[in-house]
Amino acid sequence: MMKKIVKLLSPLTLLLFLFVGCEDDDTDLQIVPLQEDSFEVITPTITNINLNFALPDNPAFTLSWNDVASSGATYSVEASAAETFDSPIALGTTQNRTFTMTVAEFNSVVIGAGAEAFEPFTIHMRVSNGSETSETVSYSVSAYTETPPEISGPETGTEVVLSDLDPTATALTIEFNDPDFGDGGVVSVDYTLEFALPDTNFETVFLSATTNELSLALSHEEINTIALDLGLTPEEASNAVVRVKAVLETESGMIERYSDPITLSITPYDITLAPILYVVGAGATDAGWGWDTPVELRLIGAIYSGNINLQNNNGADNNFRFFTEEGNWDSGQNYPYYADRGYTIDNNLVNANDGDSNFAFIGTTGMYSIAIDTQNRTITLGEPQTAGALSPLGVVGSGYNNWGAFPDAPFYTTNTDGVVVSYVTLVDGEIKFRENNDWTVNYGDDGADGTLELNGANIVVTAGEYRIIVNLNNLTYTIEPYSLGIVGSAWNDWGGAGPDAKMFYDNTSDTFVVGVKLQDGEMKVRLNNDWGTNYGDTGGDGTAELNGDNIVVTAGFYQIRLDLNNLLITVEETDIWGIVGSGYNDWGNAGPDFSFTQYNPDRWVAQNVPLIDGEIKFRINEDWGVNIGDTGADGTLEDGGDNIAVTAGTYDIFLDFSGAGAPTYTLIAK
Repeated sequence: MMKKIVKLLSPLTLLLFLFVGCEDDDTDLQIVPLQEDSFEVITPTITNINLNFALPDNPAFTLSWNDVASSGATYSVEASAAETFDSPIALGTTQNRTFTMTVAEFNSVVIGAGAEAFEPFTIHMRVSNGSETSETVSYSVSAYTETPPEISGPETGTEVVLSDLDPTATALTIEFNDPDFGDGGVVSVDYTLEFALPDTNFETVFLSATTNELSLALSHEEINTIALDLGLTPEEASNAVVRVKAVLETESGMIERYSDPITLSITPYDITLAPILYVVGAGATDAGWGWDTPVELRLIGAIYSGNINLQNNNGADNNFRFFTEEGNWDSGQNYPYYADRGYTIDNNLVNANDGDSNFAFIGTTGMYSIAIDTQNRTITLGEPQTAGALSPLGVVGSGYNNWGAFPDAPFYTTNTDGVVVSYVTLVDGEIKFRENNDWTVNYGDDGADGTLELNGANIVVTAGEYRIIVNLNNLTYTIEPYSLGIVGSAWNDWGGAGPDAKMFYDNTSDTFVVGVKLQDGEMKVRLNNDWGTNYGDTGGDGTAELNGDNIVVTAGFYQIRLDLNNLLITVEETDIWGIVGSGYNDWGNAGPDFSFTQYNPDRWVAQNVPLIDGEIKFRINEDWGVNIGDTGADGTLEDGGDNIAVTAGTYDIFLDFSGAGAPTYTLIAK
């Protein structure tokens, strides 16, 4: 027989009759009630959701439900931070029985519901079909931050006037908030300020320090450095824009967010240090109150230094002042200038209180060394430095000047009494040492044992760069290869494209210096074209360190100075004289000019210049704007003067601007 089974469906559905065929003729009718809860959300198997910002288009969740009573219904899905759904959030509608949202869409919902980024947050969801609402399901969600930080102070348009009186004092504090994070968050965010010029869309930015706090205090010095790097003009108010950059490291990668910028009016101060400080005043007896013979203190690294004769006539005529420009009385720096900037000043120097607040020397009259350290802010007096004074002794011979064809190579005093040094370029031949370019007193080496004898034998030498040290106390000497030079991608492809740019000895400061044209790149200083001894600048603070970091430079003309006594290095853009002409580089068409080095104040040298038959002139920075020649072929130089005829050979060429009259030049054939 046949059994008939009828299931009685809930009121949400129509009756459904299910007939099952069988071989029995008997037929029974069975009505089975369906469960009343026919509209239900399927409980998700995963209720913890960790939203990954790196996959914004992936599904964050898929919600499914059963509804056997409705057909073609439109379902609304909503969420709430509260289980009571007091303020529901509409997520969307669908006619399907599933609903999904992307990671990015759901993240915005969770953050909007009040979640703090990366903190577990419970959110509730339910589905309705108009007349009925499903039960609630809950998820624990970790959202990622998407709201940018906001600058709360100062206001845009704030004026920031910077001063070097106390450069470490706070000049500006920028405060901000980060809406997606609360107090005591589980993650650490790094905040940095980015400065840029207006209307550049932050294409080039300069950065502040980094903090994990919601404010950043910047000193006068910090903002001034950024302002000058931006190209703002010292002592003039100019606009710059600043924004907050928030960086967060996560397992999925790095999240970067940026605040809206504000505009600041910034007036920077000038940090350019004059290459020389000039001392003028009655207290500096070699100078007096005039510009004929000022005492010059050369800048090496961040320190001005030199020897100075100071007098103390019981308080009379013991005053003096520093000046940044020769001949310019308005460029003076008196005692309060340094005191107001926090300098520690030697006890023998006080305020003269003479109406101009000059320095006054109250110590014992005599020669002193003086050092003005602009980095550590000190002015100190000490024992005079004796190195660099001209000695009567010189190098003569076929190995140097063809036995006197031009002046002997000079020796200079050192800090050891009776010990003198010469830095000299030799050729294959022989040499001796004599006094005052004269044979009356001359020394050679009988037996080649390193001991000198009056009228001794010639000393055989080979071509190269050398340091010769003579100890006049015991008449011994040493000759050793010695040449400091510039190497790097900025000059000679780290030695692969030619020799290093040779540095010359400046006896006035007991340092080594070179004038050189560099290209974009990096450089170091090394000894003897070899990496055994090399100097860089780790930290970019002007300190020369053995095996230190490469020094980054941009293309231009530079004077580079190395002070081995104090381990300081200065890389300064400057004007460089050069040799141009048919006698050297086809008037600039066959390569760069041959650079001079200012080895003493107002004195320049170009060594081992390979000339050909032709003419030459001297010009600045490979440009004809400033050029000098010799009208009349009398050895003096005139602006725009005539070309100088030369014959083929190797020359040392000297320019001398130190005299009161016209500058002069000397060509020495090697």
